[in-house]
Amino acid sequence: MKWTSEQLTAINEDKKSIIVSAGAGSGKTAVLTERVIRKIKDGVNINELLILTFTNKAANEMRERIRKKLTEYPELKDQL
Repeated sequence: MKWTSEQLTAINEDKKSIIVSAGAGSGKTAVLTERVIRKIKDGVNINELLILTFTNKAANEMRERIRKKLTEYPELKDQL
């Protein structure tokens, strides 16, 4: 996926919490999924992350995307 500079900042910003706010279809879920995977690859346990969404539907979508992405990395399977 080709990321915008703002998306890359959200994915790679380190040592602080972030808020991702954008319109529908702008890639928020994809950005947050990528951020979570990057953090896990950097050694953060998934149980140490707090990810908030505004709806249960969005939370379920995020959970499924993270789960799917984790299955692509055998070394991260313990995070499932």
